[in-house]
Amino acid sequence: MDYLASSLQYLKGVGPRRAADLQRVGLQTIEDLLYRFPIRYEDRGHFQTIATLRPGVAASIIGEVVSAGVRPTRRPRFRIFELLVRDATGSIRAIWFNQPFLADIFHPRQRVILFGKLELTSHGLQLQNPQYEVLRGDSAADPASRDSVEDDTLHTGRIVPVYEKTGNLTTKMQRVLVHEALTQLPETLPDPIPSAVLGRQELLDRRAALEYVHYPR
Repeated sequence: MDYLASSLQYLKGVGPRRAADLQRVGLQTIEDLLYRFPIRYEDRGHFQTIATLRPGVAASIIGEVVSAGVRPTRRPRFRIFELLVRDATGSIRAIWFNQPFLADIFHPRQRVILFGKLELTSHGLQLQNPQYEVLRGDSAADPASRDSVEDDTLHTGRIVPVYEKTGNLTTKMQRVLVHEALTQLPETLPDPIPSAVLGRQELLDRRAALEYVHYPR
């Protein structure tokens, strides 16, 4: 069976319920998903040191978690999760509103990547609701090694595709599903353009084109 014609239901992370949600927005097969191209890209692979951060600007940083926990507020049922991250140049706080589950994700001494817009508040400069990745193993030890970071992340530390949100399908969810579909692509795909034409016009084959349109290097 043609892989691109396979039902999304059998893609890892989908299942019958999510497949039904995807079908409601017109996505039934792997081909439907991979031909829903990003509407734009964000370059989240250029890291700044904490000391160079400025308010009002979006930035990517890589650092070590110093502390993590839920901060109480005066408003009932409103909680703030707060993260303190440091690098060799300083430290900065990141906060998320009403996301206490992050306490199960972040722990001291982890290396993390954060991407978001810097806000100047009464508590000082901080990142509010940033995108995040927790880096695994020794590959993150050298923040200058872009290749190791890219291997470990989908949502930060690289050129990131941004997809249009449709129904319950968020851009982050699409990013995960597209990446999973791409990792399972066969080595060769049927191509409507003859190989002789591809070579003469110096065009990418279909497989490479699908990979690069979603995750350009």
